[in-house]
Amino acid sequence: MKSSALLKRPTGVFIIAVLFLLAPFGNILISFAGSGVQNWYDLSVLMPFLNTIPAWDWLWLGLLFVTGLLLFFPHKLSWTIAIFTLLLVLFVNAYRLYSINMNSIDPSFLKVFSVLAIVCTISILVISLYFRFPYLDRRANWFLNEDRFSIRTDVMVNDIKGTTESISYTGCRLNYNEDLSYDKGTSVKLKFIEISKIEVEAQVVDKNAAGLRLAFVDISNDFRQDLGRWLKSRSS
Repeated sequence: MKSSALLKRPTGVFIIAVLFLLAPFGNILISFAGSGVQNWYDLSVLMPFLNTIPAWDWLWLGLLFVTGLLLFFPHKLSWTIAIFTLLLVLFVNAYRLYSINMNSIDPSFLKVFSVLAIVCTISILVISLYFRFPYLDRRANWFLNEDRFSIRTDVMVNDIKGTTESISYTGCRLNYNEDLSYDKGTSVKLKFIEISKIEVEAQVVDKNAAGLRLAFVDISNDFRQDLGRWLKSRSS
């Protein structure tokens, strides 16, 4: 029977990813529908319409689609790109609303469309911020995402006993304890009683009511091997 498991899949993030994938197509189709041109959906009309889309619009619409693909791989880099994309889309729609009288599309339609787009973008932005944790591991570096295991084990933090809530090859999260209330950026020495005799240097990367998040600093190959063997034994 398994005694450890990967953290649950971020279903909410995947839903947002699908919305990112659909957004470019929805934006284009809604814009064409509001153009006032009859039978805009016929290929003979639709293809010339596509040629009128400016390169700038293709750029941010393409960024939306690429971001949707990246969000299927939960990582702080893909999350950061998603937040940047949402802010960019928010700016584009705000500018579109500001310059509405200079646009050839029906101003009334474009005004309603832009306001709805702004509301939807802000809503998804708020949801994206909410789903940042506990699904994303800020201990990971920007290009490599290590699996994080939800396992409790004893650990000595500067000779004070604590308990992990999760652990990975890049760090761990500890239950909050008054004796472990180190400030962000503090360096500490860790020794995992069940895992290895090797002491590990770590740095506090986050401190909140739920506990401390610690990132390992240059762990040795020996400790990494000990940790790998221990994780394998806990999942068998």
